[in-house]
Amino acid sequence: MLVALTLSLGRWQTLRAEEKQARQALLETRMRETPLHLTGSVDSAEPLLYRRVHAAGQWIAAGQVFVDNQIRDGRAGFHVVTPLRLEGRKDAVLVNRGWVARSDAYPRAPQIEVPAGRVEVTGTATLPPKRFLELAPNTVIENVWQNLSIERYARHTGTALLPVVVLADAPAPGLAAVRENPDAGIARHREYALTWFSLAALAIGLWIVLNLRKAR
Repeated sequence: MLVALTLSLGRWQTLRAEEKQARQALLETRMRETPLHLTGSVDSAEPLLYRRVHAAGQWIAAGQVFVDNQIRDGRAGFHVVTPLRLEGRKDAVLVNRGWVARSDAYPRAPQIEVPAGRVEVTGTATLPPKRFLELAPNTVIENVWQNLSIERYARHTGTALLPVVVLADAPAPGLAAVRENPDAGIARHREYALTWFSLAALAIGLWIVLNLRKAR
């Protein structure tokens, strides 16, 4: 049982490293492609994922949310996510306008202005993390969210959304830009995999030695 468990954990860490490596390769390939202008709804996120995109429209100020527990340089803060109503469409796309540190008013979010009128946004199309931990039954408190899910946001607000989140190249005033880095942690996953495989080998070795002694 111990060998099976450690081999399984080692394999899982290996698959996580391979997944991140594949995502990094996709990012590097698509970053070299011509930027895509977002004009309306699409069936899936895959054609847009990691593409350079451009969008024009108006911010939906009432829909701005703050995604909590985002760490930057050792400090906790929020990702500021605002829906952009696409020009001439009912569809909107969520735009990560940047990171801001928690204020003395925490757990309330800081005040971040949302410009009125027509705006243009250029950035990278991404997806929120699929794996997350909900720390409390109330995952949405006013405009503060524990985690961002496009599907949950659409249900919560009734907004028709494109299936990606755009990381804005130019952050809003007072915010720090958020960048996609799929290869983060690949070396750590490989180190964990080696540790689990080593434990499996150790368990096999101990089993052999103990059974040889027993046989003698």
